[in-house]
Amino acid sequence: MVFIVESKPFDITSIILILLNSLVLASYNYEDRKNETPYNKNLHTVNMVFSWFFIVECIFKIIAYGFVSHYNSYLRDKWNWLDFLVVLVSIVEMVGTSYIQLKPLRTLRVLRPLRSIKALPGMRHLILSLIKSLPSLS
Repeated sequence: MVFIVESKPFDITSIILILLNSLVLASYNYEDRKNETPYNKNLHTVNMVFSWFFIVECIFKIIAYGFVSHYNSYLRDKWNWLDFLVVLVSIVEMVGTSYIQLKPLRTLRVLRPLRSIKALPGMRHLILSLIKSLPSLS
């Protein structure tokens, strides 16, 4: 399983799906808050497909690396915390929409594009330097 998770095609597929998911999120019509138009219904279905991919990706990585206790486990890497949060929000949204409305959780889907930071080292350095500069801005 480690071979699959650390392979170049797996990483490239993940980045492509993150970028495609970003396009879907950007093209969503936020004026239709109840998803009544066919356009938003289709985008919601596509978003669920992306959610399932990210869930499977997370499960593969947890199986490959372990969850917490191993030295190189999934949650020992702080960049995976964001991945895990996005996956948890997706699961809660998919389960919760049947019983109660969890519309505020949809805003957390915007965090999905940030998952690409881990795969792009140059972007990681830019984000880290931005975060380090925030205290001096205040």
